[in-house]
Amino acid sequence: MPNPIDRWKNRRRMAWVSLFAGFGYPLLLWVSDSDQIGSVAGPFYVFISAVIASYIGWATVDDKNFKDTPKGADERQE
Repeated sequence: MPNPIDRWKNRRRMAWVSLFAGFGYPLLLWVSDSDQIGSVAGPFYVFISAVIASYIGWATVDDKNFKDTPKGADERQE
């Protein structure tokens, strides 16, 4: 199995780039003052939100299902 840090490196990078693009987009609108760029704001933010949400969701699933836990660690000790 590959190193978990390397396995998630590109996914994490894509989520960070999307987050910064979401913050930078209003600055682009303010500087350019273009109606065409403003008309794609809805689809842009839907796509950016989907990328970030999928990263968070799959990271949670991966952490919950594929975490290395010793056998019997989840069972109650009596």
